[in-house]
Amino acid sequence: MTYGKKLLVAKILVSLGLCMYVLIPFAVDFGVSHIDPEHWTPHARFHLTWVLYGNLMALPVMLWAIWGKKLHGTGRSVRLMAYLGMAFTMGFYVAVAFRARIGAELHDPDHEHLVMGAYGNLVSTGIVFILLLSGVFISIRRGSDT
Repeated sequence: MTYGKKLLVAKILVSLGLCMYVLIPFAVDFGVSHIDPEHWTPHARFHLTWVLYGNLMALPVMLWAIWGKKLHGTGRSVRLMAYLGMAFTMGFYVAVAFRARIGAELHDPDHEHLVMGAYGNLVSTGIVFILLLSGVFISIRRGSDT
């Protein structure tokens, strides 16, 4: 496979991962389990809204960096956007690791979303990370690539 084709595959994988990272939480979190519950403080709602809309507004810029032809669209820009997405997903796993210490949980009572018996947010974030990491490896030009 030529490097151009590999780069196209990497762009698709990273774009898909970033879209999943941004759009799935945006669709899910504006509902009864996150923004709407009465036990959430107004300040917590503010922070979640801020993060969701910030991610949504960053997505077109990230996609432009991946697909734009004049300034970006190189393997380096694909990897940079993948690394940025991986940093955000790793932040999720840091929160998972410290949830007992900070009194956090992966879901509110009666609002767990299971996918094949596993917490949905763990599954989706894992898929996003794998897509981004795959895009990184595929986008690296090797000596045999033409």
